[in-house]
Amino acid sequence: MTIERFSELTGLSPDTVRGQLNQGNLPLIKVGRRRLVNVALFTAECLQSEDWQ
Repeated sequence: MTIERFSELTGLSPDTVRGQLNQGNLPLIKVGRRRLVNVALFTAECLQSEDWQ
């Protein structure tokens, strides 16, 4: 998912999403020169988290 679309859906600014990607807090897929949020991996990681109820 594009950074812009992820930003729209989460309410985070695009700069915040980029920062989280750079810090490794969000999974990243590189397709050519584009950086995309790996939403499938992000969802799987959230579901496996001990904090998930």
